[in-house]
Amino acid sequence: MVKGFRSMVMLPGSLGRCLFRHRLYEPKRAIAVLVAIMALRGLLDDLYHAFGGPGRWSMFFDPADLFGDFAQVALNYKFLFTQTLLHGSYRSWPQIFQTYLLHSNYSNAVENLANPNSQIISTLHTPPFATMTYLLAAKAMDATSPLTVMIGFVLAYLLGSLLVVRAFARICAPTPPRAVIGFAAFAMCLSYPAIWMLTRANVAGFVMLLVFFYLLTVQSGRHRWAGWLALGVALNMRPEPALLVLLELLGDASWPRRLLRMAAPGLIALAVLAVSYHQAHAMYPDYTPEHIRQGIALYNRTYANGHLGDDWNVSLLIFPRMLRRMAGLAPRWDVVSQQVLFAAGAVALIWGARRAAQRQLTWFEWLFVLTALPPMSLPVMGYYHLSRILPLIVLLVLDLARNPPEADDRRLVLLGLSGLIASPLMNPDAQGPVVAVLLLTGCLFVVSGRQQPVSRLTLVPAAA
Repeated sequence: MVKGFRSMVMLPGSLGRCLFRHRLYEPKRAIAVLVAIMALRGLLDDLYHAFGGPGRWSMFFDPADLFGDFAQVALNYKFLFTQTLLHGSYRSWPQIFQTYLLHSNYSNAVENLANPNSQIISTLHTPPFATMTYLLAAKAMDATSPLTVMIGFVLAYLLGSLLVVRAFARICAPTPPRAVIGFAAFAMCLSYPAIWMLTRANVAGFVMLLVFFYLLTVQSGRHRWAGWLALGVALNMRPEPALLVLLELLGDASWPRRLLRMAAPGLIALAVLAVSYHQAHAMYPDYTPEHIRQGIALYNRTYANGHLGDDWNVSLLIFPRMLRRMAGLAPRWDVVSQQVLFAAGAVALIWGARRAAQRQLTWFEWLFVLTALPPMSLPVMGYYHLSRILPLIVLLVLDLARNPPEADDRRLVLLGLSGLIASPLMNPDAQGPVVAVLLLTGCLFVVSGRQQPVSRLTLVPAAA
């Protein structure tokens, strides 16, 4: 154990020196490394399967789950497909969507929710804005076809990525170098987390784009209202990005103004929540607060306490689950471990907020911690939620292009760790635990950093 901890302490320095020695922080070289890792991993997968390896070894989900996180949820709203089921028009759909419609893994039946022993997944735990989106997608699938809607999903994400990259080029004054803009486009559209998310069709990618735009407005000081609106919408799909408002602790504004900037996205999120719940309930009367509560309880029973939360889980809680599984103990979930890790995350957040307020953290260090703490501390966080590491990588590459590093530059360490997190290193059983260790390593690296106040924040230069 001591040797393992020592390795975690030594890894960041070695990684940073490697990036400096080979100039892997330069945009084109960074793209080459990320592509090379994906290509090598793809080749190893093919060789492994060619010589009889089981299907559990893959850098992606099983092909039978293609678009599963969006299409399967939307097709679960059976009441919207009455005529399609009655007339059998679904038979012209691709087989995978027919399977999702007729043999779904989900059930939103009220009887299923009320059953305390049920292990059948429900989608009634999703936030109102996401639920409204799924319901509208289901209507569109019924009117056209699931394939058409999923093509629209992919195109919408790619268009959103290009718009965010365009905002990146315009908001960050002076204009970022062309190579950095190209790297941003690659990260948003062709990096492993982006491709992985698209194969699952998870809304986490759209959350990441909204968060990226918010970070651009924070760093540049421009279009702050638009950034608050983007974050407010993102919070109606995933709540964890709310921690990013703590980046305001590093600002130069007065405390009342900082508090106002932290509160604004929350107020917008509440307004979006009220409107989207009204619309979701109007389209789907079973979507009520009580059923949402029961849906969350069912989710915790099947994912947090059950086996469904094992694959690609980047939470540190996966380790006590693995130990209990190897020991043959049931249930796999350990409440004490959950409470200890949650308390540790809360202490780390308070510690980080204090150091940020005292200017003892750089902007990038604080952003890494705020990005890493939720997936490490919550019971179940799928790898696709780590797409939120991409904005950090892009902004680090930009800052390193503008302010060339020295050999011991801490930005290089954060970039190296983030690059590994954004790479396919293991199979579904091991990718999550490895990423969790990398996140923990980065947080320990930040903790072990400077104690004196930072004289200059590492920020993207703001426009005049």
